[in-house]
Formats: sequence, C-alpha cells, structure tokens
Amino acid sequence: MARIEATTDAFRDLDNEHGGGLSRLAVVGQLQHVTHLARTGTYTEETGRALFVAVAELASVAGWMTHDAGAHADAQHYLLLGLQAAKQAGRDGAGIGGHLMNCLARQANHLGRTEDALELVQAAQYGTRRLRPGRLRALLCSLEARSHAVLGHLDEMTRATGAAEQALADDDPATTPGWAAWFDHAEFRVTAGVCEYEAAKHAPDRVGHAITLIEQGTADRPTDRVRSRAFDQIALARAHVRAGQPEAAAATTDTALTLMGNITSTRVGDRLRELDAELAAAPGTSATADSRARIHAALQPL
Repeated sequence: MARIEATTDAFRDLDNEHGGGLSRLAVVGQLQHVTHLARTGTYTEETGRALFVAVAELASVAGWMTHDAGAHADAQHYLLLGLQAAKQAGRDGAGIGGHLMNCLARQANHLGRTEDALELVQAAQYGTRRLRPGRLRALLCSLEARSHAVLGHLDEMTRATGAAEQALADDDPATTPGWAAWFDHAEFRVTAGVCEYEAAKHAPDRVGHAITLIEQGTADRPTDRVRSRAFDQIALARAHVRAGQPEAAAATTDTALTLMGNITSTRVGDRLRELDAELAAAPGTSATADSRARIHAALQPL
C-alpha cells in the first residue's frame, strides 16, 4: 500500500510540473496493475478498503493526465473507474469520490458543458456533506462558484465563493490528503479571480477585481506548479484584454508562452486559443497583433 501511494504521489507531482502528456501511459499502466491486484489479491476487509481508496486515487491521476492530454473519453473512463473503486471502499472512499466528481465537473466545464458541471459538483457536495469542512469542501464550492459565474448567477457565485473561503480557513493542513493539497490559497484566489472575470461579462465593472485576485494568486503559486502558473497567466491576460489593457495582456501572454514551453498540456493550448479569439475581438493594436502572432507560432506544432 505504501508503494502504491508513493507511486501515485510521484505521478501527481510529474503531472503538476510537466503536464499530462509526458507520463500518461505510464500511470495508466500502473493503474491496470493495481486494479488487477485489487481484483485477484487476497486481503483483509480493512486492507481492502485502503486498497480501493488507493485505486481511486491512482485513477484520479490517470484520468486527469488523460484529460490534460485531450483524450476526454478515455479520461472519463478512468475517472468513472475511480468512482467505482471509491464506492467499494465504503465510507473511507467518500473523500476521494468527491474529488473524482470534481474532476468530472472540471472536465465538463472545459468542454463547455457548464450546466452538467454544476450538477456534478452539487452531487459531489451532497455525497461529501458529512465530511468535516476543509479543502475538499473548499474546492467543490469554488468550482460551484465558477459554474454559477459562467451561467450569470452572480448572487449564487458570491455565496459559493464565500463558502469556499470559509471552508479553506477551517482546513487542517495536517490531515489534508495528497489529492486535495493542490487547492491552496493561491488556487482559491485565482479561481475567485476567474469567477470575477466571468462575472464581468455581465457586470463589466468587476474586471478590476478579477485582475487583483488573479495577481494575488499568482504571487503565491508554488514554482513547481508550472502548468497552473501557465493557466494563471492566460487567465490574467484574458482579464487584461477585457479591461482594455493590451500592453499588460501582451506581457502576461509572453509569460504564459514561456511556461508552456516546459509542459505538455493540450488544455493549455485550448486556453491559448480562447485567449486568441478574445484578442481578435478586441480593438486592434500593435501589442495585440504581436500577442496573436506569438500565440499562433506557439500553437503551430500542435
């Protein structure tokens, strides 16, 4: 069990630093091996619950890496496999089960299925309602807020953001599982900033607050979270575009493209395409034209 958990942690670190494309096939192979072990091995009930939790955690990493690589149907397969393992773990699997639902909801958001994402995250909140407040509740409330923001439910967005902040304040870092550790104060602030950016589509005066929150999050982001830092800069560039600040958008786009060179992530490319579309719709300036040219050059090999 200790070796399985250590392997899962190692793959999770690789995913955060280099993206899902580099190690996806390796983690899928490891998942197949551990799944076979769970299916054919002999163990006590207690060890069995822990083993199925380990399968669920490994499946969450395999599914997320696969989603990051753009193979969304396969990603969903691995995430659902993890959910089944979490169910077999009984009450011990409630937390990781909630995280897997979170992954499915984030995938739905990425694919533009916001209402599906909201239903998934609300189901995850109900399924984990008996767990103590902490990072899982914080990340689920934060994702709920983002879905509400996209749908234009600004009062609900504000409520869910406040609930996420309170749950994060109630978290005990000593008991935070590895799969939830990524949702720290930096992640919360950036997500809250993205919510404000989405809200600015309905209330334009909120874009300044979006920029402030994203900047606060990026300042605290751990350096080894390279893919997250690339997403941060793209989100910040999009907020600057919405605020009519082409030079600031160009600077943050440059930073995002530099970070992109260190990772293999289809999702980062997808976000850059969204940024390019927003730049195309913005008033034409030399800074905007240069940013679009650099984005096109970076995406050409893909």
